[in-house]
Amino acid sequence: MALVFRCSLLALVLLVTTAAHAGSRLFCDRPARQSPGQQEQLLLFGAAVREQLEQSGHEAAIVARAGLDLARFGIRYSHAGISLKHSPNTPWSVRQLYYACDDQQPHLYDQGLSGFVLDSRQQDSVYASILLLPPEAEQAVSSAALDRQRAMAVLSPDYSANAYAFSTQYQNCNQWLLELLASAWGRPPADAPPRAAAQQWLQTQRYQPSQVDVKYGFMVWAAWLVPLLHNSDHPAANLSARQYQVSLPAAIEQFVRQQWPDSQRLELCARGRQLVIHRGWDNIAEGCVPAAQDEVRQLG
Repeated sequence: MALVFRCSLLALVLLVTTAAHAGSRLFCDRPARQSPGQQEQLLLFGAAVREQLEQSGHEAAIVARAGLDLARFGIRYSHAGISLKHSPNTPWSVRQLYYACDDQQPHLYDQGLSGFVLDSRQQDSVYASILLLPPEAEQAVSSAALDRQRAMAVLSPDYSANAYAFSTQYQNCNQWLLELLASAWGRPPADAPPRAAAQQWLQTQRYQPSQVDVKYGFMVWAAWLVPLLHNSDHPAANLSARQYQVSLPAAIEQFVRQQWPDSQRLELCARGRQLVIHRGWDNIAEGCVPAAQDEVRQLG
């Protein structure tokens, strides 16, 4: 089994809980085994997400999942991609960037929706969000995502988990998705470097990346020693302020809402066998606690 690293903020969480000298193996170990009950829950949850996509009448959606518990950073979703009904893999597979530890470089990967959800490392509750775009926006994104040449054009050969959102030096998984959206909606000139053109358009559209405040200064310093984390692309002022400006699903969702106000957002979560489906731009309460207007039913 190939070892992969896909979660953009996983490295920061590991920095909080482990020594910086642990080495690259720390970031490429296989995830902890899930119990049969957890696997069953996640598979049923994946089926519920697929059902919502099928019933939507759309052919593409931006999907995000919660990986590790990042509540200490005020972050729920860590990883996003494009779910495509007409994926060359299986229907509704998620086209995404992943980092291949075996050959130490990023790739594009079409992952089945069940596998995408199974990558969640939450223990108690599992979450996923779905963005449904207006027809014009959806068609442009679907065309760009399914055109491998266009999708590869905004893929960087150099990966950094904490990549600065306005530098072409490195890239993380969510930054690839964002730049794909920019290439689809911004229509950059053919003779311009694709990533630079995408980022320039994002800046003209006032894209605001997620700001991750790093509480302890040693975490910024440790990035010089830890594989898959880099500081050289970040402005010195940000490093001094112990801040990283990176692309996370929450920032992508806000940008989509700004660009296409008619977009719709669904959020699903499961705790045990209880499934909650929420419609709106706010999040379900922590612990998968449903609000009065949410749909609640049993998985399976």
